[in-house]
Amino acid sequence: MLLDEIDVSMTDEAEPPETSPTADQSAPSTSGLHEPTSRMSRRLLHVTLILILAVPAVVWLLRSPPTDENTPLTGEQVGRNAPDFTLQLFDGTTFNLGQHLTDDGRPVVMNFWASWCVPCREEMPAFDAVAGRNPDVVVLGVAVQDTEPAARAFADEIGVSYPLGHDRDGSILEQYPILGLPATWFIASDRTVAEQWFGQLDENRLQELIDRHLTD
Repeated sequence: MLLDEIDVSMTDEAEPPETSPTADQSAPSTSGLHEPTSRMSRRLLHVTLILILAVPAVVWLLRSPPTDENTPLTGEQVGRNAPDFTLQLFDGTTFNLGQHLTDDGRPVVMNFWASWCVPCREEMPAFDAVAGRNPDVVVLGVAVQDTEPAARAFADEIGVSYPLGHDRDGSILEQYPILGLPATWFIASDRTVAEQWFGQLDENRLQELIDRHLTD
């Protein structure tokens, strides 16, 4: 008798009573209907974020097109007044831009160079030749990011005839920012920056820029 009771109790525990399906169990699930909408919302969000990030980059590229070393870079400085500066020249004299433009009036081609700059060494004979052919323009060489002894030794070695000096405290370079060396600034007789050129120049291109921007 006890065994029968035990068998009955085990059977009752193993087989739970049947229950009628509730409304939630019998109705088909509708959660899947929202998945395409959610994916579309996420995609729209991703596209919006990409556009927000891309638009400033596109605007920057349109304002500043890619350049190589032989491409003139015209920017905010072009057309503005050239900052005044005083340069101690290697011959013992000084050059002041404002005083020069007032007293002399000739436009200035200011070339930034350094003794360690190989393209500077290669282009300086071209500047010397063009300076000799254009007495109505002053060619000025400014050593930057260099030590004065190294710059002086380089000047003696290269032997150009136009005036050279050293930007001792970096103040000239601070007023005339560059992307690298060599760099050349074309300053008109009315003291406006007519052109900037970042990179090496040969005789023909240098003469072309002088004819275009510094001669009447």
